[in-house]
Formats: sequence, structure tokens, C-alpha cells
Amino acid sequence: MPKPAGGRKAPSAATISIGALSLAMSGGLSLASDSTTSRPADAAPVRTLLLEPAALAAWLKDHNRDLQAAMARVGQAEADAAQSRLIPNPSLNASLSDVTVSRTNPPGLLYGDTSIYGTTLSETVEIGKRGPRKRAANLRLESERQSFLDTLGRKVAEARAILGRVAYLKARQAILEESLEAARQIQELQRARLENGDLSGSDLDRLLVDTMLLDAEVARTRSEFEETLSACGALLFAPCAAPEVELGALGEAAEVPETPDVEEALQSRPDLLAIDRDRDAAQQDSLLARRRRVPDPNLSVGYVHDNLTISGDQPNTLQFAVGLPLPLFDRGQHDARKAQEHARELAETGLADRARARGEIEALIRRRRFVEATLQALQVEALPKSKSVLDATVSAVGQGEMSMTDLLLARRTHTDLLLKVMDLQFDVFSVRNELRRALGLDADVVRAHPGA
Repeated sequence: MPKPAGGRKAPSAATISIGALSLAMSGGLSLASDSTTSRPADAAPVRTLLLEPAALAAWLKDHNRDLQAAMARVGQAEADAAQSRLIPNPSLNASLSDVTVSRTNPPGLLYGDTSIYGTTLSETVEIGKRGPRKRAANLRLESERQSFLDTLGRKVAEARAILGRVAYLKARQAILEESLEAARQIQELQRARLENGDLSGSDLDRLLVDTMLLDAEVARTRSEFEETLSACGALLFAPCAAPEVELGALGEAAEVPETPDVEEALQSRPDLLAIDRDRDAAQQDSLLARRRRVPDPNLSVGYVHDNLTISGDQPNTLQFAVGLPLPLFDRGQHDARKAQEHARELAETGLADRARARGEIEALIRRRRFVEATLQALQVEALPKSKSVLDATVSAVGQGEMSMTDLLLARRTHTDLLLKVMDLQFDVFSVRNELRRALGLDADVVRAHPGA
């Protein structure tokens, strides 16, 4: 085979096959950088966060502002629950009476002879109302905690999806760059053949067009990778430096049981539990409103100092009183109905959400099986055959037995197959990640590791 200008040797079959087939067949492409690469101290540890759900949850709790807001809502509910346990404040009244305006009776009395001082301490005694109020507040607190777990689980799934896409796009970019480099080497080789009259100009033009297409694909993938890094940094509130991430990590991330118990998962899914707690709280509100028909007595005790003892009054006396509101019109009947209808609304919403969640989980399980089966078939059967065809085509073109068109077709088919396998690996990861969210598995991780 003639050598190209500059004395460069013709690329071997291993070079033509992009040098990435064995890595793709083993489940991933290594993206490790050299030891001189440094990462900022505050950069997110992408690989650790991708593979360890507890670490990702802890990072988001510390850095994500949406979760900080959700934690503040839990604090508000805790304050409401504490407030519901307090008894009404007592009331203290002071009075001054018998202040004469004109003549006194009998005449000649002074202010100190006629004035009467008094003070009264009163307290409302609630009957049957503190219990429902406390239970409603505690149920809303539990609902807010479950809502926080739901928000955390969704943020974990969202962050894991972005971290996985970082790994996927970096691996895709690496394969495309390998393919582009191989295409450029072939291009230089075929230029030499053209100069020696062993290749037609149209064959070289087809090679040039194919190389330009690869170059455009590399640029597009690089742009997507940079955009994904920016989205990752916005979600994690830290730079997402990913020199250590490899595509094979997607196979270890977002683990899901092979046959998950759907009904058990729905029983502990935090968003559904939050609706149930809100429903129970509304029922307690209804009970509290109905109990307004029972009046709350107001008890009071007072002390009176009377200076007008000349008239026979007692100088120091106590007085006791009971006030009783009459529930003649507002007995809480309308508030009770409103709360009961709200409880019914939440009950129906919970049933609808459970039905949708059950359908979503079943669809994800079926999709997972299909994608995994397709990936397995391509890795076991298609990739070895594609490599064999490409190697044979390279050898045949080198010996002049096949045309450049055949080589371009074989190389493009093999590259597309490698990228398709990578796409399916990312699809499998994405389905598992969605399954974890739908099953509430990340919330279970937080429950098992409260300090996370």
C-alpha cells in the first residue's frame, strides 16, 4: 500500500475501529483524566453523587435552595403544631369607679372617700376543642414532612438524571472524537492514494463529506455537554467537574429491585402520604368546627377595694363570674361542612394519584425490560459482528478489493452502532432513575439515614 505524504503509516484496523469497541462491549468508556487535573474545593463530587443516593440527598439538603425552602415550610408547620398545644391567654382587667363629678353624698367627701378600685382575672375554658386542633396541626406537620421527602426525592432524581447525562455526553464526545480522528487519518491516506492514481476524486469527496458530518456531530455533542454542565451546576449549586466519571458508572447508578412490590411502595410514597395526612387533618377540622356548638365558659375572679365604707359598703370583697356564649346562630355547621368536603376532595385526589402512580410504575417496568433486552442483544450479537465486518472491510480496502464507499459505509455503521449502544445504556439508566422516583426509593434512603 502506498504511503501518504509525510511518511505517515497507514492506520491499522484497530485504529479504524475507533479504539472504543472493547470498552463499549464491557459496559463503559473510561473518561479518567491525568493526575494533574485539579478540581475546585467546592466542586460537586459527580461520581460519588451519581452512585450514592444518601450522599446525593445530603448534598442537595445542604446546597439546593428549593430544599432549603421546603425545610423552612416544615419549620413553619412545627411552629403551628407547638402553637396548637397552648391554652388561651388569661385576661386581666382593672377598674376605677365611684369617681364623683359634682357634689358628693353626703357633702364634703373627698376622692379617697368615694373611689372604688377593682381588678378581674378571667380565663376561657375550652371544652372538646384542643384535642382536634392539636391532632390537625400534628397531621399537617407530618404532611409537610412527607412533602419535604417528596421534594427531596424529586430533586435527587432530577440531579441524578443530570449527573448521568454528564457521563453519557462525555463518553459520547470521546467516541465521536476517536471516530473523527480515525476519519482524518483515513482521509490523509486516501489523499496519497489519489495522488498516485489509486483513488477517484468522487471517493475522496465522499470521505471529506463524511468527515465534515462527524466534525459537526462532535461540535454539537460538545455544546450539549457544556449546557448540561451548566444545568448541573444550577441544580447542585456548585461546579460540576466530571473528570473521573465514566459511562460504566451508569450501570451501577439508580439501582432498582428486579421485581419491585408496587403496592408496598405506594403505601410509603411520600406525596401520597402527604395527601392522606392532609385529608385526616381536614377531618379533624370538621370535628373542631362541629364542637363549636358546645360553648366555652369564661371564668373570672375579681377583687374590689371600696373606700365608701361610710355608706356601709365592705372595704374589700371578691367577686366570681361565669360567662357562657350562646351558640344560637353560628354553631360551626358551615365550617364543618367545608372541612368535610375538603377531606373528600383530598381522598379522591389521593385515589386518583395512586391510580396514576400505579400505571406509571407498570409502564416503566415494561419499558425497562424492553430497553435492557435490546441493549443486551446489541452488546452480545451486533457489536462483535459489526467489528468483524469493519476489520474485514479495512483489510479489503487496503488490498484494493473493496471501494472507499464500502469502507465509509462500514465505518459509519459501526460508529452508529456504538452510539446506539451508548444511547441504550443511558436509556436504561434513565428508566431506572424514573422508577426510583415513582417507587419513592430515594425517600426510603433518607428515612433509613436521617442524618443524610
